[in-house]
Amino acid sequence: MPSNIETLSQQIVWKPIDAEDGETPELFCSTEEQVLAVEAFLNTKLPQDYRWFLRNVGRRLIEDQRIEVRVNGISLEFLDWFRDAVDVLTFTMMASDVDDDGDARIPPNLVVMESSISRDLLLLDVSENNYGKVWYMNGYQGEKDWSGHNYEGLVLLADSFTELLEKIVQYEPN
Repeated sequence: MPSNIETLSQQIVWKPIDAEDGETPELFCSTEEQVLAVEAFLNTKLPQDYRWFLRNVGRRLIEDQRIEVRVNGISLEFLDWFRDAVDVLTFTMMASDVDDDGDARIPPNLVVMESSISRDLLLLDVSENNYGKVWYMNGYQGEKDWSGHNYEGLVLLADSFTELLEKIVQYEPN
């Protein structure tokens, strides 16, 4: 399974690891225990492609012009980096926390893979019907009651994390 996601990950231009400053690839990768903590919070397994990515690439800044690709009308330029499992768990816990009015930032069964400075979200679906799909949520959407939601306000970017990386890698900027 990891071969396709591994190949795609190698084709993306990431910010170089600064070995002179003591950075190592392992510094950016999530441990098995950290990934298991995310899965325990979600009460389900993460898709294998994203799980592999967390363990083998992890928290990395993107320095690839192909991130300018538009998918279903959404420019992926907001996606300046991918988070590690610790950040994913923290952001997901905060965004899915239901307040006293029954409102939350994100619908249930979604994982915050990235939160931009403008609060745009890249979300991974772990629900039974849409498992593995990747969604975009505009940062201006506030908290609301998501019970019985039908993905209103979300834009489907890809049917899997692998497909999202494929769209980035295959894009040819001007």
